[in-house]
Amino acid sequence: MILLFVAIIAVIELARRLPLIPAFREMSACSARSMRLVSRRGVSEWCKERAMRILALRLLGASLWAGALLVLAASPLLLTVAIATADPRIIEMGDWRARLWMLPLTLSYALLRWQIGRRVRAR
Repeated sequence: MILLFVAIIAVIELARRLPLIPAFREMSACSARSMRLVSRRGVSEWCKERAMRILALRLLGASLWAGALLVLAASPLLLTVAIATADPRIIEMGDWRARLWMLPLTLSYALLRWQIGRRVRAR
């Protein structure tokens, strides 16, 4: 159970350190730009199609980058679950009381880290 707790803490720390939010923001901006391009009047269809191909490639790259960062952030938890399939005694995920205790502990850790990070960056 300690291994699962450490894995969740590692996921929280990786999610804080990796540029996940900017990656998804870039993907959203690219999508919004393509929607504005489609709705634009007075532009030839040929130019729209050419620009859409370019924007589609940018959106593909941005979504692959965001997905890779998401998998990288979740990798400690995925590794722990993979280890647990080999030997389920390593982490006993079936004990509901342990999960019940782990939920407020990890949530409070995440909130504490978020508050500390926000206050330190403000100075």
